[in-house]
Amino acid sequence: MKNRTSINFPAILIAVFINSLAITAQAEEVDFSCMSYKVWGKGYVSDQFMDYDIVLQNNCPGAVYWSMCIERMDPWTSKILENHTPTGYVEAKKKARVNLHLNKGGKDSKFRNRFQEFYVSLGYAIDEPASPACVASQCEAKKREVRAQILTNEAAWERAEKSIAARLKTECPDSSWETLSSNECENQVRQTSEKEMEVFPSKDQELRVEMATIDREHCLVWAGELTNE
Repeated sequence: MKNRTSINFPAILIAVFINSLAITAQAEEVDFSCMSYKVWGKGYVSDQFMDYDIVLQNNCPGAVYWSMCIERMDPWTSKILENHTPTGYVEAKKKARVNLHLNKGGKDSKFRNRFQEFYVSLGYAIDEPASPACVASQCEAKKREVRAQILTNEAAWERAEKSIAARLKTECPDSSWETLSSNECENQVRQTSEKEMEVFPSKDQELRVEMATIDREHCLVWAGELTNE
């Protein structure tokens, strides 16, 4: 039978760090490479939230205690909002699962909304639950420069969108005998700006891929998309 732990709280970005270092004297003597994990992003469950599963697989000779430090973060300020510390016990050759229910970002979103972000670090022990080291602060320090570039691109993206909105207001009045219909006019304006606007989402994705490669051993990340708004 699978062990399952369910946690409901907002988030968009997952970072998993396997903490197999000295958590307890017992842990120092045990090779926990027989423990493995997968992170399953279930995608959009609705326009309001996403779901992720962290699935642990115990391929060790005996049962293992596991614990997590889940650090929920604001998607705009990257501030740590809340820590969660689920723990569990998984028998040999069995699986355990933590489900994450991910709502949208908070009130700090000014242009587009994103799902909130979070880090997850794991610890293992044999005789009692371990206490994994939380990693968000250290990892975010390494990503500060890329985070700044993401925000700069976001600001330029917003300015470009506002510029198009202004053009639509002045160039596409209500249709009449002498003018294009409002839909035709809007399509023409957007087509002339299409190449310019393609740059911003492409740059956003490029920077998030770059951020995910920073210290992959300890700060491996999964980046959530913008919400469909």
